[in-house]
Amino acid sequence: MRGDQHVLITLFSGGLLLAPHLTLLAPGEVAALLFGLFVGSLAPDADAPDAAIFHMRIGGLTGVSRRFVNGAARVLPFFGYLIRYGEYYPAAGVCWILSRGRLKAGHRGVLHSLIGVGVITALTCGYLVVALHLLGQAPPHLLSFGLVGFAAGALLHLAEDSCTPAGIAWLYPISGRRIRGRLRTGGRTDHRPRVFATVLGCAMWGCLLLQYQFGAAPETVVQLSLFLFCLLWMFFWLVARS
Repeated sequence: MRGDQHVLITLFSGGLLLAPHLTLLAPGEVAALLFGLFVGSLAPDADAPDAAIFHMRIGGLTGVSRRFVNGAARVLPFFGYLIRYGEYYPAAGVCWILSRGRLKAGHRGVLHSLIGVGVITALTCGYLVVALHLLGQAPPHLLSFGLVGFAAGALLHLAEDSCTPAGIAWLYPISGRRIRGRLRTGGRTDHRPRVFATVLGCAMWGCLLLQYQFGAAPETVVQLSLFLFCLLWMFFWLVARS
């Protein structure tokens, strides 16, 4: 998928699950979670040199989403090059050595797998801890950013790419079997990803209004948000024929 599609689907998916819990979280923690989702939504594509994570702007966005996303995108190249050279190449090198040259570096390889997501999440958090320690700063909300937001964003990226013809080998390098779909997202002719993002956004705002405007019980909204998340994602995978 394109970078803007990954960002919108991931942020609205995370926002849908996060909406009922906003009053329980500090503003800084909410910001860390959303920023982690944003960076994680693009992180697996650091194995491609032309990926959106290497740019300071995300094309294809309009209105408020463009201003919000492109404001946060200024730091994307930092994470892109960190993941590519400090995490992806070492992980791909280990795979190449262990497989005796059979598994080579390439797009939708090790970074597009459950093992790859675990590796880049752990290493990114580790690098940030070291960097902040050297600067004499405590890592504020690092767990929310890394182990929750970043990891969830990267996993959602994999779920989204599983809907495309190239597919995802979730268990790579243990297994090369891919889950594929029929969404062709290279151009702008297939509108299903944007429609899906719009529906997720409407569901998120609906849950927010239901709880904070109409006073629905938090437990009810939590159950509703989880139900809508699972239902919409299941429907999207069925539409994509994954």
